[in-house]
Amino acid sequence: MAQEKILIVDDEEVLCRSLKMDFEEDGYMVKVSNSGEHALELISEFDPAVVLLDLRLPGINGIEVLKKISAYDPDIAVIIMTAFGDTTITVEAVKCGAFHFINKPFELEELKKLVQQAIKDQVLKREVEYLRYQQRKIYRFCDLVGKSDKMMEIYKQIEILSKTDHTTVLVLGESGTGKELVASAIHFKSKRNKAPFMEINCASLPENLIESELFGYEKGAFTDAKQQRKGLLEIANHGTVFLDEIAEMPMSIQAKLLTFLEKKQFKRLGSGKDIKVDVRIVAATNQDLLKAIEKKKFRKDLYYRLNVVSIHAPPLRERKDDILALSNYFLEEFSKDMGKIPKTLLPEVEDIFNAHPWHGNVRELRNVIERAVIFCKGRTVNKDLLPREMLDYKNPGNPQLEFQDNETNHAPIDTALLKVEKQILDDALKQTQGNKTMAASLLGISRYSLTRRINKLARANELQKENKRPTK
Repeated sequence: MAQEKILIVDDEEVLCRSLKMDFEEDGYMVKVSNSGEHALELISEFDPAVVLLDLRLPGINGIEVLKKISAYDPDIAVIIMTAFGDTTITVEAVKCGAFHFINKPFELEELKKLVQQAIKDQVLKREVEYLRYQQRKIYRFCDLVGKSDKMMEIYKQIEILSKTDHTTVLVLGESGTGKELVASAIHFKSKRNKAPFMEINCASLPENLIESELFGYEKGAFTDAKQQRKGLLEIANHGTVFLDEIAEMPMSIQAKLLTFLEKKQFKRLGSGKDIKVDVRIVAATNQDLLKAIEKKKFRKDLYYRLNVVSIHAPPLRERKDDILALSNYFLEEFSKDMGKIPKTLLPEVEDIFNAHPWHGNVRELRNVIERAVIFCKGRTVNKDLLPREMLDYKNPGNPQLEFQDNETNHAPIDTALLKVEKQILDDALKQTQGNKTMAASLLGISRYSLTRRINKLARANELQKENKRPTK
């Protein structure tokens, strides 16, 4: 039997000692407490699966202990040990969340059966939760979470592509937007889902390793080739190969990939034999491939061969309706993974999340939530658990203007408005590290409009300097 933990709470020392010995012989880990106060201290430290709780305790009574245990973790099974004549209070205990009760004096085997049943129920509950999680994963397109218009459009594209399982797909989008999740969703919702989904990051491997990873090699093909090795294309036969950061693929490998896409066959390194496979290619990049083509860093023919169908993974700032849904999803997943009680965001944190620009997109949000769950002691995530840069951020769309002098208060209205506009633009550019496209998006205007406003302010500044120059 697994080392399940039992906490015995009773002020009868002889009974506690006897139960402890019997359950330990059966393979359980057991701790004993003689008071409700001490038991509540042990709960968080010992983390028992089952609590055997006497109703009549010195100090805080059994019902209050039960309520506090249920509030802390409702999954802990509490079995009430009660004397005859305590029927009313026993019923109240069951209403408060007790798993079951047993009357004193009791048969040891009867109590053991109750403990075994409580643990079986917990295992069954975990299995049901896992199945529900798997169903949610399928519903959420393999961890793609969101109900915004942009995400609903992506779901529709994935559904269509999953039914045409030979079409090559190019996934575009900024870093951290979940391009790999789009690729895996296309695979797992298609008929290829029983075959492998293989992934390679073209930016993380040198040229010779990318080639051997993709195509494999024969024994003796190069110095360290001690034996034959299959490549990802061969291993993934009937499945999908995901080429992440395709823009970083060396030109020499691009040529070989193009040949494979056209003929659906390749040669291992050191071999002259053609190997034919049935593999779908999904590629992704956060770069502008057309610019890479202009700079002679990416093949035009490969671009058109890959870009049969393209999907754009939107940045998080363009799907703000999904921020809290994603946050709650990550909170649930990390809490489960770390064995912690479920957690929620305080309204102040939700406001910060909704205002934050999320330049790192979903990956940044995921990291912020993971950090918060690690350091969170209770059930709620407050702003003290957030990174400092998030708390210091000011939303350009709703700025808190703080002027360093009193010029604005006494200046003509046009001058004052120009100063306000300049501060808003400067703040947006500072938040986006000078990226005009991202700054314009934060402000809700076009890049052209932002440039026009910057030029207008520059001209106004020059005119102001001209007017301040002394006349001869």
